[in-house]
Amino acid sequence: MKTNLFRKTIRAASWREWMGQWAELLQSGMSVLDALVLSSELQCSNRQGKLLHEKLQRTAVFIQAGQNLQTAFRASCGTLPMPLEVALLCAQANGDLGTALQEQLQRWHTTSTATQTLTRSLIYPGVVLTMAICCWVFLHHVSSPHVGHTQSTFGMAELLLVSGGIAFFLLLFIRLYRKQKTGLHTRFLLPNKAWLASNFYHVIACELNAGIDLMHCLRYRAMPLGRLPGRLNPNHGMQNTLNLLVAHIQKNLKQGMSLVQAMQHAQAPQFLIRQCQLAEQTGNLAHCFLLASKVYEMHARTAQQRLQNILPPLALSISALALAMAYQFTLAPLYSNLTGLS
Repeated sequence: MKTNLFRKTIRAASWREWMGQWAELLQSGMSVLDALVLSSELQCSNRQGKLLHEKLQRTAVFIQAGQNLQTAFRASCGTLPMPLEVALLCAQANGDLGTALQEQLQRWHTTSTATQTLTRSLIYPGVVLTMAICCWVFLHHVSSPHVGHTQSTFGMAELLLVSGGIAFFLLLFIRLYRKQKTGLHTRFLLPNKAWLASNFYHVIACELNAGIDLMHCLRYRAMPLGRLPGRLNPNHGMQNTLNLLVAHIQKNLKQGMSLVQAMQHAQAPQFLIRQCQLAEQTGNLAHCFLLASKVYEMHARTAQQRLQNILPPLALSISALALAMAYQFTLAPLYSNLTGLS
């Protein structure tokens, strides 16, 4: 029973809904345990809710046994969503769990809304392109019995040629995307890496603002490289870059360097180094990382808007080319044969 409980995963939407309810109950003045129990009882509306209810009930049992929040949640739920884990860590430092949950929940809503918007914007180009290719294949299949063997073979060859050309351009784009620098200084072609860097710096800013010292923040921020290995993981390059940056900064700080010197030796972004120079004078280091998060969020939104502007006309152009080639190598030979017969 315990193994099955860990194997079942809970969707992000269910986590967000429960976190919002728990935060509101905490801000209304309820204790952590009472708010947790009450919020878990509100989760039995569907299968996901029942699974989350079981895990939250187990968490409450661990808390009653004297475990702290982080240990209790990890024992009952296994791997936690990053926003919840950060909220628990910040609450352990400053004691304000309700505010920490609301802050992380708001950030989670922002990133998930951006991802959903980009996904919905890709549906129309994908459907148009798929319909155009299916129309070409259907017309060739219908017309091939009525045209000569030579023309049919020629049409199939042209079909493969154009399909190969489209695949070549797609592979070329992917190759250029892979070859671009995966560092923190470059223009982002896709928004996922910029969102990853923005969330990374936002978490550090929240932890610093909660009172956690910088060395502990850097130690906590080692990012897992995901389930997909190597090149199959689209975020692998950025995750590896951020992990190396954190490791180099930690190493330089342990050697006695100042924060600015550690950033410079780790080849951090120049705007982050300048903000750290200002933070050494003002003492507001959290604002420095929060500004870095906003900079990468701006890059992510710019890249997302660029994709939303480019992909629909690109899909329409490729679809028009596919339909034109379909007419040229399927309908035109068929019409020519019928004219010759008449």
